[in-house]
This record gives sequence, structure tokens and C-alpha cells, in this order.
Amino acid sequence: MDQRNLSWGLILVLSAVLTVAGCKSDGGTDSSLGAPQFDSDSDGVPNNEDSCPFTVNDGRDIDADGIDDACDKQIANAPDLDADGIVNALDNCPEIANSNQKNTDSDLLGDACDIDRDGDGIQDQVSLPGGGFADGGTDNCPSVFNPDQANRDSGTDTLGNACDLDADGDSVPDKVANGDGTYSVKDPLAPTDPGDNCPLEANAAQQDDDNDGVGNACETDDPLNPTDEDGDGVVSGDNCPSVANASQVDLDGDGDGDACDEDQDGDGVDDKTPLTYEPIPAIAGGDNCPSVVNAAQEDSDNDSIGDACDSVDNEAYACGVNGERFTPLLDSDPDLRASAEFDSSACLLDGVGLSTLTCGVANPQNVVQLPLSDFATLSNTGVLGSLLPSEVRLNVSANTGFAFPAANVIGVAFEETPQLLQLDLLGGDLAVRTLLNGEIQQDSGGGLNADLDLVGLSGALDLNQKTFLLFQTNQRFDTVQLYSSSKVVSLLENIRVHAVCASKAEVSTP
Repeated sequence: MDQRNLSWGLILVLSAVLTVAGCKSDGGTDSSLGAPQFDSDSDGVPNNEDSCPFTVNDGRDIDADGIDDACDKQIANAPDLDADGIVNALDNCPEIANSNQKNTDSDLLGDACDIDRDGDGIQDQVSLPGGGFADGGTDNCPSVFNPDQANRDSGTDTLGNACDLDADGDSVPDKVANGDGTYSVKDPLAPTDPGDNCPLEANAAQQDDDNDGVGNACETDDPLNPTDEDGDGVVSGDNCPSVANASQVDLDGDGDGDACDEDQDGDGVDDKTPLTYEPIPAIAGGDNCPSVVNAAQEDSDNDSIGDACDSVDNEAYACGVNGERFTPLLDSDPDLRASAEFDSSACLLDGVGLSTLTCGVANPQNVVQLPLSDFATLSNTGVLGSLLPSEVRLNVSANTGFAFPAANVIGVAFEETPQLLQLDLLGGDLAVRTLLNGEIQQDSGGGLNADLDLVGLSGALDLNQKTFLLFQTNQRFDTVQLYSSSKVVSLLENIRVHAVCASKAEVSTP
């Protein structure tokens, strides 16, 4: 073979080898070099296909320049990214035009970019792959908070009671739409255009023999023979006929409504007593996750909240201003502009000018100001215990209209000052209430129960170890009320409160 033929042969062999090497193998090699595909930011897009290889991005490219918004410097420097007239720093949807800034649930996201616009934990919008949002999800009342999703006439429509103008489907409307996503109840006794006199019980005839505004179909005025025994407005098919439960929620689908079901999640562990249906505390053997199936009752951090529904590991709870998940309610936080105020309305001697001597809060503003080492002091004295109870209250509130998401864990960093005759924390009943627009949403009730941790708890406040009282919530709130009730005899019970913490974003169960 001459030299020229030998050269051509080598070239052909080398070409074949390169062709085979260039094929993408089942092991995920690059299509041209045979090298492994890398995904530095672990967002599911290989580096060689990712316009933001070192930044997690979702494919949004608002200016269509081929560079995702997540790492587009032009986008980052744009003062009004969505051109809606609201600068990015103040815009509750900086990438979605929404000049009205409508925000139904008063969180950090406007309705235009919030997948749960009413904040009830049920998704009512979906995010689109290329950016933007569209109606979707499963919420049967997208603009009204209704986590129970109750729908009395489910066989007729898919609207929840909270936003259904005719909740029982009897063709007599019980409410009217206000045009802004809210609804008003119609008066059954209105001389013109009256509302349904049994809004949850179908009664097209609207018979009301005593003309009291309550139809015969759901009358409760007759003590000897009430039509609606439990007075919840539901008569036919009531799954708890002797316990009020207008929502008729039945978590385990066994025919007994949750309000009268001793084991509402059906996992074999009771959460209520028979007959009276009072909650059984977890420490007394009750279900530590009454709404989540967890027959094993595992509780890794021993806080009486089962792992299946526990949103935080007690020892891992951390609150601070340096990127922590939970942050203190501060007056310097532009999202909150928090305030702390002493409420003396439940003090024993309120109104006679002596309550502040035995029932008060010293330096309440310290709770909402830096440094976090400062504290307010709650003092209370109950000379006659439950005969003449006295309750000291400290309200810590957001003052910008912001409301915290329902799924949350409130952390109160506190310590007790030693007093000769002072009762311990449990004796003094330090507890937590949450409020929204002045209305109480939830109340830990004091003492130890499935929602409240009081003892043996550690955490970090601004990276320093502190004792935290934790309260796991499932209702939205804009105010946290700390209170100490002297239900037993106590003398100058003093509790130092350093901070009240919560998450601005929904806290999910791990």
C-alpha cells in the first residue's frame, strides 16, 4: 500500500472513532464531546442549555433577550420592570403589570402573581412556564378565605358556601356580590328582595310561621321540638345532628362530621372524648396530629405535635434579621411597621387607677425594637386567683395592612425573672392569641396542649440561645397578643419578652 492510501485509511479510521465518541451515551454525556452534562444550579437545565447556569431560574425572560430574568443585569437594574407605574421596590408583583396593586389576602404578593389570592391555603392560580399566571387550582371560592371548602349544594354547582349566592341551591339567594370579591348576607326580613331564611337548608317556599326571619325548615325556637337541634342551619343529612357544624366537613369520609367524630382523620387514634367531643390533649393520649393520618404518632422533638403535622423542629427554631426563616416583628420593618401596646382592659383593677401597679407591661416598645437583647416585662398579681382573675396583655401588631399567612409558627422569646413567691410559667398561664382586624382567630388557651410548647424548648434569637414559646397556627393574623392570666394566686409574676417572631411566607410541614 502506498503512502497516500495509508494516509486516507488512517483518516477514515480516525473519523469513525470520533463519530462513535461523539454519540450521546445512555450515561448522559454531552452530544459533541462525550463529557458528562453538568447542572451547577440544580434547576433541571444542563449548563450548556441554561442561560443562567449558576442561578436557579424558571424560564422567564420578560425582555425576550435570551437571558432569563434571574441573571439578566438589565432586568435587575430596571426601575419598573413590568412598566405598570410602580417601581420594583414598591411593586407587590414586580414582573407582572398590576397598577392597582390589589392584594386580597394582604400578604407580600399582589393578586396578579399570587397562586393563593385569598390566603386560605387552597391554590386558585397557576404560574405559566413562560411567565405570568392564570386562573386554576382547586379553590371553590378564589377570592374568599374558606379553608374548609364547604359546599352545601355540591350536587348542583362547584361554588363554596362562602361565595355561592344561593348556598343551598333552592333558588332563593342568601347573599349578594359586592363587586370587589366580597359578599354581603341578605336580610330575610327585608321588605323588598328578602334573603333566604334558611341559607343552608333548601326551602324554596320560605315558610316562616312566626315571622322571625328563620324559616320553619331550620327553626330552633321550640325548645321541646326544634327542627334544627344543634342550630347550625343544616337539617337534612346533618352529619353531626347534635353538634353545630355548618361546614359539614368530614375528613375521613366515614359519615360522621369532624365536629362529632372521635377520630376525625380515621387513623385509629382518638382526638375527642365520646359524647362530649371535647379535645383530648396529646399528653393525655390524644392524637398529636388530629387532622393528619399518623397511626404511629411519631414525635421527634417531643413537643406533643406529631412529625406528620409539625412545621418546625423545636431546637432548630431560629429568629433573626439576617436571613432567618422566622423574623421578629419590628417597627423598622417596612413590611410591618410593628407596634407593641399594653392592653389593660382585663386587669383586675382597671378603671380605678391602680391596675398598672399590679398588672402592666414595662417598656413594651422594646419588643419591636433592636437590639433583640432588650425586653419588655409583663407583671401580674392575682390575689384571689380564679375568683377575681386578672389578665395582662401585650399586643404586637403589623400596621401596614400586612397579614401573616395562616400556616405559620409564632415564636415568643422570653425569660422569667426570679421572684420569691412567683409561680412558674405554667402556673401563670402565659399564652398567645392571634387576631385579624381586631377579631380573635386562635387562642392557645394557656397551659400545655397540642398547639403550644412551653417547656424544655430551645432555639436561637439572633444567634443566641433562648427559650421560645411556640404556637403553630392555621389562621391568618395581623396581631399577636401575649397574655398572662392569674387564674391561681400569684404575686408579681414577671416575664421578660424579648421578641415575637413569625414567617412572612407560608410555613409548610416538612
